[in-house]
Amino acid sequence: MVIQNISGKFISNIDLEIHKISCIIGNSGKDKEEIEEIVLKKVDTRKVRIIPKDRINVPLKVSEVYSLYERRFGKRSQFVLSLLDLDENAKLEELSEFEKFKVELAQVAFGETELLVVENFLETFEEQLKNLAIKEIIKISNLLDFKILFFFSDLDYVNVCDRIYIIYGGRLLEYSTNSSEFYHPYTLALKNSTLNIGKKGEKIEVNYIGEPAFRGCPFHDYCTFTKKDRKLFRTCVTLFPPKVIINRNEVYCWWYLSRE
Repeated sequence: MVIQNISGKFISNIDLEIHKISCIIGNSGKDKEEIEEIVLKKVDTRKVRIIPKDRINVPLKVSEVYSLYERRFGKRSQFVLSLLDLDENAKLEELSEFEKFKVELAQVAFGETELLVVENFLETFEEQLKNLAIKEIIKISNLLDFKILFFFSDLDYVNVCDRIYIIYGGRLLEYSTNSSEFYHPYTLALKNSTLNIGKKGEKIEVNYIGEPAFRGCPFHDYCTFTKKDRKLFRTCVTLFPPKVIINRNEVYCWWYLSRE
């Protein structure tokens, strides 16, 4: 599933390939919201399910929610529902946050699901439950063979992704199919890491992330590279960089281009 030229009020010209498990990474909610909105306009929404950022909270029983799903999406898979192991007579208000998540995941058991969009709901979960939720999603995805589009704010769970899009200030800054290697200064800031460059053992500290700039590279105000090179800073302020390939990653950064 390929969606080309995603552009809007905040997003600028991003091509998105939704593979088995694709991940949009970035700390801006408005960027991710607009990408989701545009994606949903370009796909068959009858075959798309969404796990929202906020948990479901309606005065219904689980069985009543399932009936709503059936009317909206089609016939249920009782086998998949049995894997979720929910008490259908329970009221939603009686469920834990994780059980409410499973009620929302149950959407995929109704009708035909081709794509599951997972908003960044993990922030409300404890660490152990975050991993459990992701495993639950992937398990059901493997069973029913649908694609997943995750939205994350950091790199903590990119090991599950086979397509990784790093987005900041409405721009794609890095694209990778490898969850262990990243190069753009913004990506490294998300990773809260350091970058080895230049002389052996030399490290560059990564700065905090603030509001993006509207011209040039959106990260230039916080980039350690530009703080050490005024000529580079002038370029980064005025022009958005073209793509450079680094170990199969697509990186949009003037610093690497200046060293080719």
